[in-house]
Amino acid sequence: MEIEDWRLDAACADTDRDLFYSEEVHDMRAALNICAACPVVAPCLETAMRYRDRFGVWGGTTETERRRIFRQRRGDGRQAA
Repeated sequence: MEIEDWRLDAACADTDRDLFYSEEVHDMRAALNICAACPVVAPCLETAMRYRDRFGVWGGTTETERRRIFRQRRGDGRQAA
């Protein structure tokens, strides 16, 4: 599967991308709710990890949560993605 193929099945495919990059708490919660019902949340998160995307909601995670995952993966000897 191509790295971008998963996007075709993403729950957010028809959603305004600005929602996922908003700094407003209610927008972030709305984005996370969309992710919670998404069938491709895992490849979305791994894409963000691979490219070290530091902004927005990706794969059901916030920027803060992804930073924690980066640190955990680095700490256990695994690469970030």
